[in-house]
Amino acid sequence: MEETLFSIFHDYVEKSSDATVYGIFDGVKYPMLHSDLEEGLLTYDMLFREEELRNEMQEVAPFLVALDFTHEKSQEESKELMKCYGENGCIFLASTLDFEESLEAMRELFYVYTPEGDKGYMRFYAPNIFMQYIGQKDQNILYALFNDIEHYWCEDKEDVNTLVQYSLKNRKVIQTPLNLKKDTHES
Repeated sequence: MEETLFSIFHDYVEKSSDATVYGIFDGVKYPMLHSDLEEGLLTYDMLFREEELRNEMQEVAPFLVALDFTHEKSQEESKELMKCYGENGCIFLASTLDFEESLEAMRELFYVYTPEGDKGYMRFYAPNIFMQYIGQKDQNILYALFNDIEHYWCEDKEDVNTLVQYSLKNRKVIQTPLNLKKDTHES
């Protein structure tokens, strides 16, 4: 399955030379994520801003990772991350923003506040939560999600062999299912 995911994202980047595909991976779901990222070449950072949380939560934090399809080693690392797909612990997105701008945009979605101003965190990067969030008709939410983001992709809630691409067109969310069975994806 990760080969097909890799192929979909690689083909997307090839056709859209100014976009980068990012993944947000949940460290709770993938215990070795932080150490694997530290040892690799991919650009990454956790969504937490606060230094004390960055230190305390590094093994369980969500990480934004820029997938790289240009070098053999970074391609292998990107493929390895594709193995995280299917466990309700990651989403992918395409953006023309650079890494730091994309990180800040994802942090804006991650941090939520109560009416009293208390801070919390929303796991929007978990596909089951993302699908509920994106299903809302509130244009402010959709604008926040798709501001400078071309597409999101995550697993289908009923069939892990289906990757769903989400796009915003004419103020409406368009869902495009993509079959991940190896013999049905055209490169």
